[in-house]
Amino acid sequence: MTSFQKRFQSLDTWLKTHTQLWQFDTFARLDNPWKNTYPELSALLEQDSLEKENEIFYAEVFRLCPDLQSSLNFSKPDLLAQSPQRTLTNNVPNYVSAGIKGRKWSQIQAFVAHTPKANSYVEWCAGKGHLGKLLAFQDNKPIHSLEWQKTLCVVGEQEAKRLKLPQTFTHADVLKGEGRPALANAHCAVALHACGDLHRELIEQAVASNTAILCISPCCYHLTQANYYLPLSQTAQQSALTLRQADLKLAVKEVATAGAREQRLKKLELTYRLGFDAWQRIARRQDDYLQVPSIQKALLNQGFIAFCHWAAEQKSLTGLIAKTPFENFESVGEARYQQIQKLESISQLFRPALEYWLVLDRAMYLEENGYQVEIGKFCEKSLTPRNWMIRAVR
Repeated sequence: MTSFQKRFQSLDTWLKTHTQLWQFDTFARLDNPWKNTYPELSALLEQDSLEKENEIFYAEVFRLCPDLQSSLNFSKPDLLAQSPQRTLTNNVPNYVSAGIKGRKWSQIQAFVAHTPKANSYVEWCAGKGHLGKLLAFQDNKPIHSLEWQKTLCVVGEQEAKRLKLPQTFTHADVLKGEGRPALANAHCAVALHACGDLHRELIEQAVASNTAILCISPCCYHLTQANYYLPLSQTAQQSALTLRQADLKLAVKEVATAGAREQRLKKLELTYRLGFDAWQRIARRQDDYLQVPSIQKALLNQGFIAFCHWAAEQKSLTGLIAKTPFENFESVGEARYQQIQKLESISQLFRPALEYWLVLDRAMYLEENGYQVEIGKFCEKSLTPRNWMIRAVR
């Protein structure tokens, strides 16, 4: 059994044991879904306010459920920290990073520092090809950047010509297999924050194409066509866990980089949606959650009543307003928001473990197909919370 398989199996057992604490839909139900199974923990949430110091709160959580302390082991991936593949020249001229936001540029530099040198590269889901641009500048080796949006290919192509870089662009839908020829001809494939099915396709197609080196930072596992997660590796296929898209979303659910205004609007929108949800259950006399479409954030500034009128129109419920006015439901939304925050404070403990489970599945699949694989973080979490890297050499 490989070290990845051992880690995976202990992690898999731990997640399976505690599914009730993380595998539930916060919006769909009005009560605490695990209050009968974990009565002491449930009582703690009811008596504690969210303003309490996080350290004190979690110390109490770990005292009541010592097994949850294991969650701390899964939040510190650091396997790549000791082994950068190259020294980045600090004097990359400003004109190379022009037009790339500061944090994004820092992520690209960190990713490239952990990417082995190769004779040629494919940049998967390239956007404007910023990652490929730095690799081309550093190595002066051919970079083939694949991107689905034609306009981004044009912009990237112009930039590569301006900088006289050996970088070419192909407008390709990689989900339809249009990236296979490029993979078959490349020494190394790179993908920084390719979402869901996009990075999954890269892994499967690279294996089929015998691509020698793979460097991937996975992202947004929930952006997938399948309703339930389809494990890649044989080991993960034996797991008793069934992961829905909502569970995959939990694996990446953290607001590490949102500004204060963004967080305030998010809280307001969630409160309004929960208040409206409470209203529609009573007005429709149906105790189930009703999905309301996404909203222009400007509408939130008009207040709760305006939001409810808009939502009622979206769901053709305006005829019920006269009989059940909206006024009393904002406070219900606020109370439910507080409760959901508390429930999520527990489910968040499982977020790093779920992400680790998904990363290990990818690593084991590559191992099964003849690669030597390393996983770990390529940068600090403050730069991007999606800082896992899978580095595989055939």
